[in-house]
Amino acid sequence: MPLTRRSFLVRAGLATMAVGGAAAFQSAPALAAGADQAPVGYGPASLTSAVRGATVIGQSVFISSRFNTPELKLRLAEFDVTTGEARSVDDLAIPSSGGQKLATDGQYVYIGPAGSGHIWRFDPRTKDLVAWAEAGASTTWYYDMVVEGDHLYVGTYPDCTVKRIRVSDGTIETYGRISTSKYATAVAVDDQYVYAGSAAPGTLLVWPKAGGTPTDLTPYLSSSPVGILDLAVKDKTIYVANGRQVISCGIDGSGRVSRDIPEEDRYVDQLTVGADGRVYALARLTTNVYEVTPTGLTKVGQPIKDVENQLLAPLPDGSLLGVSGLGHVWRMAPGGTTDVWQTATRGFGYPEIVQSMLLHSRGEVWVAGHYAMTVHQPDRGSSVRFDINGEPKALAEGARGTVYAGLYPSTQIVAIDPLGHRISVLGLLANEQLRTKRIHADRERNQLLVASSPATTKHTGALTFVDLATNTFDVHREYLPEQSVMDIAVSGTTAYLVGDTYGEGTTGPLRPTAQVAAVDIVTRELIWRAELKPNWASYESVYVTGNLLYAVARRPRGAWLAYDLSTRTIVQEGELGGYGQLNGVDGRVFSWVHWTDDISELPTTPGGAVSTVHDSVPRGWYNDPMFNFTHNAKATWGMHGTDLALFPLPK
Repeated sequence: MPLTRRSFLVRAGLATMAVGGAAAFQSAPALAAGADQAPVGYGPASLTSAVRGATVIGQSVFISSRFNTPELKLRLAEFDVTTGEARSVDDLAIPSSGGQKLATDGQYVYIGPAGSGHIWRFDPRTKDLVAWAEAGASTTWYYDMVVEGDHLYVGTYPDCTVKRIRVSDGTIETYGRISTSKYATAVAVDDQYVYAGSAAPGTLLVWPKAGGTPTDLTPYLSSSPVGILDLAVKDKTIYVANGRQVISCGIDGSGRVSRDIPEEDRYVDQLTVGADGRVYALARLTTNVYEVTPTGLTKVGQPIKDVENQLLAPLPDGSLLGVSGLGHVWRMAPGGTTDVWQTATRGFGYPEIVQSMLLHSRGEVWVAGHYAMTVHQPDRGSSVRFDINGEPKALAEGARGTVYAGLYPSTQIVAIDPLGHRISVLGLLANEQLRTKRIHADRERNQLLVASSPATTKHTGALTFVDLATNTFDVHREYLPEQSVMDIAVSGTTAYLVGDTYGEGTTGPLRPTAQVAAVDIVTRELIWRAELKPNWASYESVYVTGNLLYAVARRPRGAWLAYDLSTRTIVQEGELGGYGQLNGVDGRVFSWVHWTDDISELPTTPGGAVSTVHDSVPRGWYNDPMFNFTHNAKATWGMHGTDLALFPLPK
């Protein structure tokens, strides 16, 4: 169904979310009987500034988008390293799944895409773009790129190989494979040697610059679950970000020093040699900056926190420049004072598919993206965007308008103040859990019910009760044993859970049939558990209205049923063509299925038929689509591609 277009401006910062530079937001038309039943679009629902590649030329830093724009372009932007102001934003026609790594020789920007046989070369002055050197197969990702002298040195995935390419004519030479890993994660070069490290199993090889047999320095490393994340070389000493240590040694392993990374830091993911000749390390997530001393690590600042980092680069005046994976550009002067700029609101932000959505009682539409939340105010014609430490997989509104979110991959459950958007961490699901699937706010008992799926390779999910008075977490994995808890529907004081026997990233199930469970949310005791359909291995979504429990399956894909809770019998069955979310309003039941890209209404009486309400809805959700019904039950907010949209629900 075609989209009726409305547009709006983001008033928090400089980014314009209006489509084609259109006028400011206009309210949606009244949804009266006989009104146009086409969905109404309000422009991009969420702008991401996710970054993978970054490099510095003079007083400019260039960053490349982690994902492609909706037009399937790779976005490359240039920012002033002193003021953070945007100098240019270019959408490049590079066939790939996004940007991966950037490097420069001082004149050109070399772009190593995610999934491309070519390294591309871009001239910032003329805007010329060429597929410069064919350095791999179409599945190649470029994990590190360094220009030294007349060569560009690259480490690639999935062949874990190190190559160099002559800048003057594009001639390619291969040094070799690093290890059995697929990832050549780090390359460093000096006047004699090429140093290269891999992801786990972490291996460190050193080749003579002219090529030949490498020296293996792996015995001088420590055990690391991630292998090597970065390298830096100074005065014939190689510095290695190696799991929980920063290790240095000479070409023969002499002078080895191992420095433990502080407990608060996860890993060091960036190393560089500053203009002052000192070696600096940047910690993952905390973004603590350390000087690597002869015997340890000395903290010199923390420009930002809760992010991964894509660049740590020295500037001539002794400052350090950083780029986060979320699009922050920061500059830390000697002494630790820091300026931080968010590029999403400076022209770099590009539309993304979203994680989750919530229609707030204040009339706001909360949209969760990649480590960011955008709060749209349709009646005012404005939006506010703020960072959040993860991907909010589920949202719920509690007392006093507080918004609760379940974050991936940290498993944090957080509370967000609806006015100032201050974020408070309530705690972690932990207990081998990974993805929040649904949050229900039980205001009467001042608690949250959180359904979750387990960590990768595990089978058993959980229903967690979060006491909001004490922030205590009561985790129950026994309700649906050996199954992910895929969804939850609460009716009265009973919570209904549905399971998935395949767990998370497993090779197969431990039990043949998925189950449905009923739990008393007051006593937290299991009421009953049953296998409603012997051939269903995975449920996807559940919804309860009156005495009817509706469920849709992932395996078999798209099968649905209505189960009478009073007679404990299945009273209706059907096929939707794919799985998605079930939800309802005003006694009606709806499905939104990704695979068929449609919104349908399910029958509520035996013998009724499924009817399509909106067809050919472009996908805009990372997870299952979500309904957000208006208070008058005449429409739902959702996604039409990457646009926020209001979908009428005709009778």
